[in-house]
Amino acid sequence: VALFVAIGWGLVPLSRSIYDVYANVTARDLEPDEAYQAYLEEMDLTEEPQQSKSITRKAFEAITPWDDDEVWRKKKVQEWVEQQQSGQEGGGEGAPPAFLTRRKKSFKDTLIYQVVDHVSQAAKVGVAVIGADCLALIGKLMGNDHDLMDNFSRIFSKVAYTGWITHRLQAFKRYLLRNTLGKSKIELGKLNIIDHLLDGMIYSLWLIFLLDFLEVQTGMAVKSLFSVGATGTLVLGLASKDIASQIMNGLTLHLSEKMYEGDEVRFSDGTSGVIVKMGWMETMIRSSDELVVGIPNTHLSGQRVYNLSRTPRSQVKQSLRISYNDADKIPKLLEAIKEEIKEACPKLITDGSRAFRAYWQNYEDDHLAVVVDCHFTIKPTGDEYWSNRQNMLEAIYRAVKKTGVHFEKAVKS
Repeated sequence: VALFVAIGWGLVPLSRSIYDVYANVTARDLEPDEAYQAYLEEMDLTEEPQQSKSITRKAFEAITPWDDDEVWRKKKVQEWVEQQQSGQEGGGEGAPPAFLTRRKKSFKDTLIYQVVDHVSQAAKVGVAVIGADCLALIGKLMGNDHDLMDNFSRIFSKVAYTGWITHRLQAFKRYLLRNTLGKSKIELGKLNIIDHLLDGMIYSLWLIFLLDFLEVQTGMAVKSLFSVGATGTLVLGLASKDIASQIMNGLTLHLSEKMYEGDEVRFSDGTSGVIVKMGWMETMIRSSDELVVGIPNTHLSGQRVYNLSRTPRSQVKQSLRISYNDADKIPKLLEAIKEEIKEACPKLITDGSRAFRAYWQNYEDDHLAVVVDCHFTIKPTGDEYWSNRQNMLEAIYRAVKKTGVHFEKAVKS
């Protein structure tokens, strides 16, 4: 037990300490830095010339654990610094990049961590199994001779170990998916779909295995778990109806590819926000006020979905109230508006594929209605959209000031 406890709770911290010492002393496992690499290439310090190394030197480097090229680079950079400080020719101008700022690779990103972490987790499971054995022994000593007590240790160990293996398979599956698929939003969305489906398959197989094991070891057949009579079956069916409906609607949402986690969407009932998490039962949405709300999948499945994150273009339409006294200035105003918008908004669509209009729309009771309708190659969400919208409104205001047109204030009834 002491050995399992030491491995379970002490192996990872000990390995991390050894890794830190090893990386600091040998200069290995340092993450590449682009600026550092560019500097080394500029200084021609990427690798010590092989022709300058003797046979003895090469043999010595082969058996030593540290990075000899890194030691050589540090020596050359130090010589460069000393030349600069002494004013010698060839020292260069300015300070060299700080080569010591290269970050160590995180211990959790190394292969050694994956190995020791699995060993540690297995040891922790072993401690839990030993604890279950002790409880079963105590129960027997107290006179509890129930058949279930005889198989308690075996059942617990089987559930614990297979559950841990299932969990590790799930993590390994996710690792493979993330390294197989790309990093684009659509591919990450597909990754989540496949990930959820495989999770369901893995846990279903685990559950089937456990039920079969329980039937063999304890005589509890799977069918006996559901033999609860007509009334129990009715209650169970009614209780699981909504759950099954939500799961099926969740599966439909996942497979439809209408939206992925991270997308900004708007539903036909007015609900809008960013998809935080898509689960089997409900979908979590973060609104603009940072509140996260969970909406059942049954409520979302029948609605129209407007995915703003996948829309490559946006529209900005603005209505203007012009005074009747400036009716003769409207033609010049419309031309000025178009010119100002073209100059202020470089992503304006002017090839005719989308509308770009500024027109006199109608006579109203207290004003002349003018409408400006523009389309841009910008998504209708995010800072770029709102910045572009502001540029367009400022352009309209400059055109109004330039032509001397006056707005008509709305009269409240």
